[in-house]
Amino acid sequence: MEPELYRDFEHTGPRTLAGRYMRTFWQPIYRAEDLLPGHAIPIRIMSEDFTLYRGHGGRPHLVNFRCAHRGAQLSTGWVEDDCIRCRYHGWKYDGSGQCIEQPGEEATFKKKVKIRTYPTREYLGLTFAFLGEGEAPPFRSFPHFEGPGLLLILPRETWPCNYFNRMDNDPDPFHVVFTHHESVHRAQLQGRYTKRRVSAEVTPYGVRETVRLPNSGFDFLHQYMPNVFQLRVRTGVVSARGADEKKVWEDRLIWAVPLDDENSYRFEIDLADVSGFEAKTLDADRRKQAQRSGDSLNWYGEEILAGKLSIEDLRRDLSTYEIFRVEDYVVQVGQGRIANRSAEHLTYLDAGVVLKRKLWERELKLLAESKPLTQWTIPSVRDNELRD
Repeated sequence: MEPELYRDFEHTGPRTLAGRYMRTFWQPIYRAEDLLPGHAIPIRIMSEDFTLYRGHGGRPHLVNFRCAHRGAQLSTGWVEDDCIRCRYHGWKYDGSGQCIEQPGEEATFKKKVKIRTYPTREYLGLTFAFLGEGEAPPFRSFPHFEGPGLLLILPRETWPCNYFNRMDNDPDPFHVVFTHHESVHRAQLQGRYTKRRVSAEVTPYGVRETVRLPNSGFDFLHQYMPNVFQLRVRTGVVSARGADEKKVWEDRLIWAVPLDDENSYRFEIDLADVSGFEAKTLDADRRKQAQRSGDSLNWYGEEILAGKLSIEDLRRDLSTYEIFRVEDYVVQVGQGRIANRSAEHLTYLDAGVVLKRKLWERELKLLAESKPLTQWTIPSVRDNELRD
């Protein structure tokens, strides 16, 4: 096999190396609260279409996109108890994919028909699925996000670029100085980000990046193989006194998941070190931001990319968090739906990016040669440094 194929991280269809690798892990596919009992939706993950529905008992199910009879789209049908019924001719499938009713047909024929189902699990406010072949691996948990504090599950974010555009941005702390110049300036935080030194090392979970700050402090960024990122940030929340804004710590966990090769999802959960009044205030603030974010922020990004608007022109009432999103959109989507990495000139500041790509290349080579893949582990401690 040509070595270039081990570096094709962008294409994740079911027959690609990267797609096969991603399918060896559980992946988030939806925010749990957005799927109500008795509802079904079409969903596309890694260039494949599925039907996601929640039974009336609350359990999520992921099944084939189409009915086995005449290929109708199953999500247009009805959810009945823990089953789904096709709108075309009424064929009904249980949670295992077995056809249990075929109105007007011979009673025995339904036993011969079964559609594929996929294991699902809900955790930390997200619905996960295993889309690979064979038995699902043990589910990976993140114990440091199960502790006390306010857990914020952000709406699923969809951008018109490859998921690797998004993943390559995460272990790149130096981009904050320029990409986020406007939001950092508005938040009056520029002193913290002026100079940084970056180092990266392989860990049992992936890559740990250490960022030395000007005040002799450190930031730590964590890349969990293959597509999860964790960092710690400071965020503002109105204090109980009402007038003051208090800075609190937030642990942030992010998944970059392909919708297809040219579009991607971002799933994010934040664990904020707040309680009581501050927790209610921060929760309400984030929900308000979510209502006016999403497509509207993408619109700002597209206007900037088209030269019709500049980041400095963004409305003053947008939060720092929202401006961050627009700034990231501009540089990540602006690389193209699939970035041309052959034209890059990487430097020592790209240490985390380079090391992560090397791990990906190594794993794809192992997969291509049918050799055992690395068994990555998740630390069990709530620690910004995450040393095993």
